[in-house]
Amino acid sequence: MPIRSLVNATTQGPTGSSSLTQRSFRQLEQGGRSLGPTEARAAEQNRQVDGEFYGLVKDFLGDVNALQSQSGDALEAFVAGEITDLHQVMVASQEAGIAMDLLIEVRNRVVESFQEIMRIQV
Repeated sequence: MPIRSLVNATTQGPTGSSSLTQRSFRQLEQGGRSLGPTEARAAEQNRQVDGEFYGLVKDFLGDVNALQSQSGDALEAFVAGEITDLHQVMVASQEAGIAMDLLIEVRNRVVESFQEIMRIQV
């Protein structure tokens, strides 16, 4: 999403008006033709879905990162002697491993879907 903020910030002229430039960007996105009201609405809905998917993936990455961090902290605490229960360390390690496996599988499915889309003849 930061790239959209950057584009919106750079497209605004000295008067703060960006409608002409945004219209030009929309035309470029749609192959040079201008969007009708129905197409503009559909494009906005696609952007909202993209934003929701982006947020979902971002949250999931944050959760996986937190589990990995907790696993590392638990291992360090066990080695330092602060935690005497090996069970806690192993559970944290397995949770982080399963989350990472799931993340990798989701990434693989997205890559496969993208490759399948690229193979479609237009």
